[in-house]
Amino acid sequence: MSERATDKNSQWWIDEPIRMALFLYNQYQAPVDTDAFVQKLVDLEVNAVILPTGGIGAFYPTEVPFHVRAPSLPPGRDLVGEIVEKAHARDIYVVARFEWTVNQDKSIIEAHPDWVQRDSQGNSPLWNDTHLMCVNGGYMQEHIFKIMDEALTRYPLDGMFFNYGGGQRNAFGPCQCDNCKRLYKDKYGAELPLTPDAQYIDFMNDCAGQLASKIRAFAKAKKPHNFNFMVGKDADSTNSETHSAPIAEAHAFWLYDASETVNRARAAHPDRMQFNNDAAFLDGRWRYAHRSAPDGEARAYQNMANGAGPYLFVNGNHEQFDRNGENGARPAFKFHKANAELYVRQENAARIMLLDEPGPSLARMLFRFGQGKVVDGTAPGNGGFGYRDSLELGSGPENSNTAMAGFFRMLTENHIPFVLSRDLGWIDTDPGRYDLVISSRRAPAQLDAYLRGGGRVLAAGAEKPELDLPAIVRQWPRKETLASYWRVRDRNLLPSLRDADLLFFYGDYLELEANDDAPLTLVPRTKVNPMEMVGEGLTDTAKPGLYRASYGKGRLTYIPWDIGDLYYRASNAFHSGLVADLIDDLLPAGRQIRTNAHPMVQLTLQKQAHANRTLVHFVNLSGAAQVAFHPAIPMGAIRVELHGEFDTARLASSGRSLPLLKSNGYTSFTLPQLDAYDVVVLS
Repeated sequence: MSERATDKNSQWWIDEPIRMALFLYNQYQAPVDTDAFVQKLVDLEVNAVILPTGGIGAFYPTEVPFHVRAPSLPPGRDLVGEIVEKAHARDIYVVARFEWTVNQDKSIIEAHPDWVQRDSQGNSPLWNDTHLMCVNGGYMQEHIFKIMDEALTRYPLDGMFFNYGGGQRNAFGPCQCDNCKRLYKDKYGAELPLTPDAQYIDFMNDCAGQLASKIRAFAKAKKPHNFNFMVGKDADSTNSETHSAPIAEAHAFWLYDASETVNRARAAHPDRMQFNNDAAFLDGRWRYAHRSAPDGEARAYQNMANGAGPYLFVNGNHEQFDRNGENGARPAFKFHKANAELYVRQENAARIMLLDEPGPSLARMLFRFGQGKVVDGTAPGNGGFGYRDSLELGSGPENSNTAMAGFFRMLTENHIPFVLSRDLGWIDTDPGRYDLVISSRRAPAQLDAYLRGGGRVLAAGAEKPELDLPAIVRQWPRKETLASYWRVRDRNLLPSLRDADLLFFYGDYLELEANDDAPLTLVPRTKVNPMEMVGEGLTDTAKPGLYRASYGKGRLTYIPWDIGDLYYRASNAFHSGLVADLIDDLLPAGRQIRTNAHPMVQLTLQKQAHANRTLVHFVNLSGAAQVAFHPAIPMGAIRVELHGEFDTARLASSGRSLPLLKSNGYTSFTLPQLDAYDVVVLS
């Protein structure tokens, strides 16, 4: 093993540039040619691997009862031991992967009936030929610690990951075992519900969190130094997945999934690395067929541009059925290795904050099994609706935060760097951290103090912000705005709307008391048929579609309709222009980046304080066409003006120095050509 792992104070997952891989082979696919397996990692430039170790099937000669040895484990062989030794010899970290949610030993239910989940009749049916383990049963509370003790004692492992974060699979509703009944009644004084409600979800989240903390304490006691624990709220690093458009599920495809995931996670925990994998399989039901290579390449670059590293996840061993998985990862892994120093402790340098929307908890996500879905309001478009033939997990969660996602796209396509976060604690401790806060809906009351102290806020959505506003006249439901428009009245404020007199509108609307200078006013529903009578009855009103005001020492702009959701769904260019104009009006010193880059070039701004460097990442997403990914279209002469003064700039791909010009507080450079990805390093 390299000397880098001997420093007791080191955290390799955050202090080193990591390129992760997970080859998730099943119990019949063990990589018996361990030399070839490790060589595959080396060929891909991988320097950390998540290794299937035990739980459902042990890939080593376990001696723990009810821990089944994988059928493909050759007699007398220890595949985990062999791979750990050979990987360490090639400077590759090894994180053990365990699966605790099910057990395939058929004798377990008679020997330990309190270990399994129970349905409402007290039965424990098999699920995919396995017994479902209960998070509150003796297996997960006690027995798995014997397995971990065995593995952590035998092998010099560098970390641990286990599936479902300490939670449990749910195939037949809330578990009705005696342990769950007792614990639930002790906590709430009530009987377990037969269907999951909010209180039960809280209960399961608590159970999962407590188990994860218990496992962490155990693992850290066994491996106190330089050991990456990847589960739970106290994790050293965390694992997430980015998927392709599903086939058998009704999810809309989200181009910026990797960017959103990493941006959010790195902002929330700057001292914790986010490992966001490129789940290369096409869909959870076809795990041996892969997304296109350019799709995987783009995901890896989005990770890298937002402060993480590339991470490939494929099912099967090193002998893949579909090589698109590894082919998509290779260019990014190669670039990352060649420029490794750029990918250590990056921090988002953006001065605009986009308020994040809370997502579903782990327990809530796991209860998608067997539940119906509400069709009305499901996010449309962007491809990937599938056939609504499956409700199982396996292709990523539904994007329910469409308002935030719409703003995410508008900011990205306008090349406006931003931090995605829910943390407002800085308002009291560091009120000057951001130049602007954007709330896509439900602007919280904490922003009142920020505004009064001189802050600037752009709020949107038909749910009233918890801020001082004019009186509410009425709440308009979406269907009453069918065939409605906004009249554009202030072109000085909204120069991007110079070619629009009427602006498309359809959605809920919070009508505020009218004022005399509203930049947008409502044109209510007009006649749409027959064709010769379209527009008859078009009437202007004074009902405001935009509110602007001073607020203490600060300034508030409020769009009282859900422009984020509408842009996510319809992508109207004037909606994006409207938001860009309002941001320009609110920013006290102008944008951080001004550029002629194409909207499908994603720019992010990162800093490395330890190296006194600023990084401008360019991710070329021009090859994306709904759910298809083709090679990116090369682009040339991308001019960038970056706020601030810098003395040197170099192109990471070639090492070439770029000429700089300085004017009016900006430093400008030109990227001569962009293929799929590049970084300009300024200091």
